[in-house]
Amino acid sequence: MEQIIEKLKGKARNSWSGEIGEQRAIELEKYLRGKLEEYSNALEISQEEILKSWEEDRTYSAINYYQEANQPPIKGDKVKVFETVEEMLQVVGERKFRCPSCNHISTNPYECNSGEEMSEGKICDWKVYGLFGDLGKGTFIYVKDKLKGETIFTPISWE
Repeated sequence: MEQIIEKLKGKARNSWSGEIGEQRAIELEKYLRGKLEEYSNALEISQEEILKSWEEDRTYSAINYYQEANQPPIKGDKVKVFETVEEMLQVVGERKFRCPSCNHISTNPYECNSGEEMSEGKICDWKVYGLFGDLGKGTFIYVKDKLKGETIFTPISWE
């Protein structure tokens, strides 16, 4: 784990010259250590496993990837943790999700397919993975056996 963190700090340090690069490395390490401790305590999974999982998922710069939008706090009513995908699917129940934009029901947890007309000729096609995400109305789902988490539209059954 320490090698991965040092490698990430090096990338942060090299992303900007001088003092700014060094500050980025310090901030990245602080963020990582805090998030890894939080997730490890909440999920009862080793910090190293969590970091490896995040690194497998990361497809862009560490400076941009490691932030609250991608590793939200594991607490509160906007986060649900499950042991398995099967358990999550059972708890979600019927595949109906609340679109945060049009507020209607979508059968897709990531892209609105409600058919709701937002303006003349414009049907809602909101995407939870788009620029404005879930508008603060979605739910972060974490599945422990997959070591993966993602934000989805909130299931109707949880309202």
